[in-house]
Amino acid sequence: MDGILVLVNGLPGAGKSTLARALAEALPAEFLSKDTVKEALATCVTDAASIPALGSIAMNVVWELAAASPANVIIDSWWFKPRDLTFARTGLTTTKAPLAVEIWCDVPTETARSRYTSRHRPAFYHDRQRLADHWDDWAARGEPLGLTPTIRVDTTLPVDVIRLANQIHRLSIPPAASR
Repeated sequence: MDGILVLVNGLPGAGKSTLARALAEALPAEFLSKDTVKEALATCVTDAASIPALGSIAMNVVWELAAASPANVIIDSWWFKPRDLTFARTGLTTTKAPLAVEIWCDVPTETARSRYTSRHRPAFYHDRQRLADHWDDWAARGEPLGLTPTIRVDTTLPVDVIRLANQIHRLSIPPAASR
């Protein structure tokens, strides 16, 4: 990877995919979404819902695609710091990105939850179960990974992606793999 790596993070329903797609046009960058890869992988098996590691497998593919890209890359995913910090650090190392920044999509937890519950996604996402089992913990402890410079963006309303792209260019520095 030769360009800037942008991690778009935030609670489920925070507006990550919407922001990442628009930002990919403005930066410009390749847009890699864990969910898009996960959905493609789900078509390769008979019962994707019975494969608990499908999300991890998809994320490994995303990291490898980012590493292979000669361009700027935006990765859209939900990284829950207590669960995913080591995995994200390993992914950053895999990409060998010379420059990286994290965007934290900041919305009130009630807004994110409302958006999340209004989704209609395939069963292999296990959204209802994750909402019941994990939402309170995610809402209480969700925060940026802190492995790269971080820009907090209010995603309750449309974001000025040109301004954000300029901020990214100014803040992108080598990832702190040792943090």
